[in-house]
Amino acid sequence: MGFFKEFKDDLSQAVNELLPEEVFDGNAEVNTLEDGAEETVSETTAAEDSADLDDDNVDMDILDAILTREENEEESQEEKTEEENDGDKEPEKEDKSSEPPRFGNDEVTVITKGTVINGNITSEGSLEVMGTIKGDIDCQGKLSVVGLVNGNCMAAEVYVGAKRFEGCITSEGSIKIGLGTVVIGDITGTSGVIAGAVKGDIDVSGSIVIDSSAVIKGNIKAQSIQINNGAVIEGFCSLSYASIDIDNIFE
Repeated sequence: MGFFKEFKDDLSQAVNELLPEEVFDGNAEVNTLEDGAEETVSETTAAEDSADLDDDNVDMDILDAILTREENEEESQEEKTEEENDGDKEPEKEDKSSEPPRFGNDEVTVITKGTVINGNITSEGSLEVMGTIKGDIDCQGKLSVVGLVNGNCMAAEVYVGAKRFEGCITSEGSIKIGLGTVVIGDITGTSGVIAGAVKGDIDVSGSIVIDSSAVIKGNIKAQSIQINNGAVIEGFCSLSYASIDIDNIFE
């Protein structure tokens, strides 16, 4: 009996030495676990796997949202760039080559100093006279006379700055007689400023200003008259164009 017991112990020791220690320990641990514990481990593993799947789904949603936002930002940036490019474009210039040429008051005819014209002059635009004209002037624009004119003149506006002007002056607008100018003739217009000397009647439908340097020998008819201190007038002044009926006031 002692011999068989010793043989069994030697055999068990040899088997233990041949088997790996980890496998022996693992099997022992598995064998010692109860059925309830094994089920708990399985449930825990399944829960972890489900959580991993949920995490994967959440990550995909976030990724889709990020990609969508980036696409929207790129589209917004492209639209903004297009608007800026459109704003930087210069407006197209109108082609004025097909427009008809302008005439009238935009054209100015100049009679230079030293030029002498014997005869009448008709101008569709404005006229500046620095030379000498012996004849009538018909100007549809502005007439400026600083030279010598011997004749009647008619224009839209008249300025006389010459030393001497002989003839009647008719204007559809204003009339200005400069300082040191002598006019021999009647003056008709809608408004006037007289700073020089006039020998003739003045008929103005609007207002007229007689400056302090003015000398007038003739009658004045206007809507209103302003006579500055120092002016000399020999004639009759009438406000016949005024809106007030003077005769009815004294009846």
